[in-house]
Amino acid sequence: MGVVLKNATQFDAELANKILQLSSPAVNVNVVPLGEGVGLMSSIARATIEMADGTSTTCIVKVIAQTENVEISKGLNFYANEVNFYRYLSDDCPIRTPQCLYAYLDESTQDFLLVLEDMGDADAGNQLVGCSREIMSLAFLRSAQLHGRYWGKTEQLSWLNYQNIEETNLFRRDVIYKPGVQPTLDMFGEYFTGNLENTVVGIGEQFKELFEQAMSGTQTVIHGDYRTDNMLLPVIDGKAEIIAVDWQNTMGGKGPHDIAYFSAQSCDSDLRGEIELQELRRYHETLIDCGVRDYSFDECLRDYRLNLMITMITPIAVCGTLDPGNERGMELGRVMLQRSLAALESMSCHELLN
Repeated sequence: MGVVLKNATQFDAELANKILQLSSPAVNVNVVPLGEGVGLMSSIARATIEMADGTSTTCIVKVIAQTENVEISKGLNFYANEVNFYRYLSDDCPIRTPQCLYAYLDESTQDFLLVLEDMGDADAGNQLVGCSREIMSLAFLRSAQLHGRYWGKTEQLSWLNYQNIEETNLFRRDVIYKPGVQPTLDMFGEYFTGNLENTVVGIGEQFKELFEQAMSGTQTVIHGDYRTDNMLLPVIDGKAEIIAVDWQNTMGGKGPHDIAYFSAQSCDSDLRGEIELQELRRYHETLIDCGVRDYSFDECLRDYRLNLMITMITPIAVCGTLDPGNERGMELGRVMLQRSLAALESMSCHELLN
């Protein structure tokens, strides 16, 4: 029987000795929650483990959210998705990830415990700042390598949940997206210029149908929450690299979902337009290089635009439905919203509404 925790502060020396392979027995553990705006949908902390031989080590401890968001996380299988990713896929993932030290989920309650390598020296992405073209290009490349590896092969992963499930789509529409639209309009109405209010409302009215269009066709493994706040950005051998964290939304889906999500939430207006299209073409070329067949660039572009529409659910949720947790969480929602609306406008996504 595995171990789960309700709160990361319950991680102590006895538990560390039980579940971790330490060089010396743990005698004391100090747990400190990570900073503001981290962990909207789960609770994350750094544990410093003091050992009998006088040395110490650190790890990252992740458990269920300590906010009202926990029920939505369980309703969307976030905790099961991430535990299963680290159990079964992380070692084979083309995108670098922290080493998993322990992963267990109670399937009856969805309480869980995830203990990960602490990569504290690596620079963390900051979504409030945005990203450079170099990071955008690298993010598109790494996601294409992930998608290309598992394109059309998801039936081999028996544990994998899928994005395009009717019951879940209705949950997204009726519990998350539609209730959040009006509060978002009330709070950030100045961002809804031109036809954007009608577009966002229209996405809500057609959300189920749009989601099915965006996610239909050949499936692959997607990260599902692919943005700079969920990345560490170290420089390795003089080159930028991406280490992706927060695999809670890892599911079977359509590849362009990840890059639409990244672009809409992490890229400012200077990366829109022609730059965006150039990086999309490189993404498509990488898929082809990975062996993907019968998938044209025009299909890729349409999937990208459709996914820009359905990924509006995240800023709508943070701004209008979820508990943002703190001031950074609210500021993050504002930045997500501003960028996502600009992406809709840049790609004329309203043309895809009925």
